[in-house]
Amino acid sequence: MRAAVLACPGVVISHRSAAALLGLRKVAPAVVDLIPVEQRGRQIDGIKAHRVPFPRPGEVRLVYGIPCTTVARTIVDLAGTYGIDKLRETVEMAATENVLDVAAVDAVLANGPKRRGAPALRTVLDEWRPVAETAKYSTVRSLFEAKLLPLIAAAGLPIPGVNARVRTAERVLEVDLLWPQQRFVVEADSRRHHAIEVAFERDHRRDRELLAANYGFLRVTWREVEREPDAVLAVVRSELERRDQALGEPSSAQRGGAAHPASDA
Repeated sequence: MRAAVLACPGVVISHRSAAALLGLRKVAPAVVDLIPVEQRGRQIDGIKAHRVPFPRPGEVRLVYGIPCTTVARTIVDLAGTYGIDKLRETVEMAATENVLDVAAVDAVLANGPKRRGAPALRTVLDEWRPVAETAKYSTVRSLFEAKLLPLIAAAGLPIPGVNARVRTAERVLEVDLLWPQQRFVVEADSRRHHAIEVAFERDHRRDRELLAANYGFLRVTWREVEREPDAVLAVVRSELERRDQALGEPSSAQRGGAAHPASDA
């Protein structure tokens, strides 16, 4: 990418190449994406010049000394080349990198000309608006959490705390998703990370500690979130409502709202 910038003075790295620089994409594309100053010019092998509006001053940053579009501008540019599923994955990756700023993406959309892919991007952003405030004070660390949080919001369930603390009789545990009032936990159940014997026994010890502290819990696999989200959300809703009834509280699963991000109970 540095060579492309040197070969084309004044350009800004963009689209998939910018996503790779910013941590929104695991592998950089073979062809370098960039936005040229001039909209005309000869093609250079290994470089793809995108004919989109040149970034405004606030839409460019330096990454390893390379001029690159910001996260918000990169997401807007990718909306013109990605389908909605790939775009949704990019936004989820931004959340896991703690760089998702829904308001900033809105500003890029509002301050420029009409952009290709804008309707699809707004659909994805709308999925994240209910959880945007939660994501600011809770660190979303995994794609599992980033995938599940918008689904929880869309179902009208209260937004849980993310990577929140739970105090048991033995120690303080960190759990993936926590509804502290209902004392209910959802955790990712990854075969890759949990299949070995030591991890399996560690998870069961955590489960026993949560049960002893009167916390309910549900382990959910990535496959379940991808293929059976309605079934997963139905179990979460049922458990939240059951625990609300036990507390004599109005059903939080029906009234919605954000849960406090952590608990030392």
